[in-house]
Amino acid sequence: MVGIVVALDMEAKNVIETVGAVEKKAKNGKKLYFGTIENRNFVLIISGIGKVNAALATQYLIDNFPIDYIVNFGSVGGISDKTEICRYYAVDKCCQYDFDLSALDNVPVGYIQDFDTVYFYPQTDKLKFLPNASLATSDRFTEKDTDIKTVLDLKSTIFDMEGCAVAQVCTTNDKPFYIFKGVTDVHGSGNDKNTFYENLNKVCAGFYPVLVKLLAE
Repeated sequence: MVGIVVALDMEAKNVIETVGAVEKKAKNGKKLYFGTIENRNFVLIISGIGKVNAALATQYLIDNFPIDYIVNFGSVGGISDKTEICRYYAVDKCCQYDFDLSALDNVPVGYIQDFDTVYFYPQTDKLKFLPNASLATSDRFTEKDTDIKTVLDLKSTIFDMEGCAVAQVCTTNDKPFYIFKGVTDVHGSGNDKNTFYENLNKVCAGFYPVLVKLLAE
């Protein structure tokens, strides 16, 4: 069984409607959807926004279902001219740029002591049809100049609020995982709010074909 973690209903909507997934309620109150893609059973959980929600949802799937691997997908912002709006990327490494013990322990920003690393590494072997990108995750929307500098210093080109939390939980449980993301806007591009939502709708509509290709592999 494939476990799928998605933050927002609208990001999962096209997948759910296309396969006619059956909705149930999880014990923790979050929504679950069950279905089949490419002859593989899946359970999809709507985690909600943020790292804690994403971590709770991922652990719930691992604890309650015979999950072979986890897939996380969703919308992200881009932060350099290396990313394109409405394009999808396979995440090959990710970090939590708002986790900062540098003033206390003289360690790099994002350093997770339990793992002796800044980065977690999703699998990409079944996502070779997508370009790779490095993801920075935090519990705030990335728009301040100080945040942009931190993300760029970590060599990341896309950012979100869930991905690396999923990665840390999967790594903790020794569970294989894949992360792919769709870019809705690029920092500094000058897009207004209306354009952002237009791009978000386009990106969300395209998650299903990417997921099908991944599961076919």
